[in-house]
Amino acid sequence: MQIIMEGLPLSRAEQLQYVQYLQEKYPDRILDKVFLDATEDAVAIRCEYHIPRPVAKMGGYYIGDPAHWNRAKQAELRDTLPNPVDPAQGKAK
Repeated sequence: MQIIMEGLPLSRAEQLQYVQYLQEKYPDRILDKVFLDATEDAVAIRCEYHIPRPVAKMGGYYIGDPAHWNRAKQAELRDTLPNPVDPAQGKAK
């Protein structure tokens, strides 16, 4: 994670307090960049979140982001049927 300072300087402890505030406010997100713009009266906070890229598994192997595949491989992924699971037994049929 990057902390990018704009405006007046803040101590490292102050920067970490703002990061901790964001992590508590958005516990389900992964912070990528935090922008802190400090003025005499206030600190403006802006952040960018990490967006995990989708990874597909076909034939028992993780083969990357489907957005970069050719049309035939994307069609194969759409046509793939997941293994049915019996919820009562927790096993594949």
